[in-house]
Amino acid sequence: MDSHRDGVERMSEQSGLAFATLDFAGHGTHKLHIDESNRKQQLNEVVSIYDELKKLNYEKIIVIGGSFGGYLAALITGERPVHVVVLRAPAMYADEELQTKHKYTMKWKNPSRDQTDKANDAYIHDNQAVRSIRQFEGSVYVLEHELDEQVPRIMPKTYFENAKHGNYLLVPKTMHSPKLMPNPRQHFEYIEHWLVSILDAIRLEDNLTS
Repeated sequence: MDSHRDGVERMSEQSGLAFATLDFAGHGTHKLHIDESNRKQQLNEVVSIYDELKKLNYEKIIVIGGSFGGYLAALITGERPVHVVVLRAPAMYADEELQTKHKYTMKWKNPSRDQTDKANDAYIHDNQAVRSIRQFEGSVYVLEHELDEQVPRIMPKTYFENAKHGNYLLVPKTMHSPKLMPNPRQHFEYIEHWLVSILDAIRLEDNLTS
């Protein structure tokens, strides 16, 4: 999370909400190399953070995840009573690889295949992450990156189509990883603006339903 810490601090200040972040297995400063990690372990780490926050008496926990973190954010809705979930450019993976070490998993290097290959249709529309969102009673906010070359549009669209409540937003002129673009700050500013606006909307929604 080191490369995102400044943005997280800005969003916390603007929204007036506390943020908790983590480097799950194989990412950032985590001691385990990504090749030895698996998705079940990473999900367990996210669940552990949720449980720690509950011990600290946080009642309404909003889970925000981008890319692979969006996939884990979708999964945790099936594990814990999350208040709201925000999925930014959320990835999607086959269930049979949940406990497979990363170095042995399939690497999706051709995202367009997932949009055109009928053999993958069942995998996209029926996997644990999508089923978790389908059963989730809270609101689901999905952000699609318009120029995403890693996560095909069918993935964020499928998450949202299976949600019971929420909203779908497009981040214009943005590739999957804004930091690789010529003016990354502009793209992150736009994303941060939407995330803070979503947090404000959640507060308003709670007032409407309380």
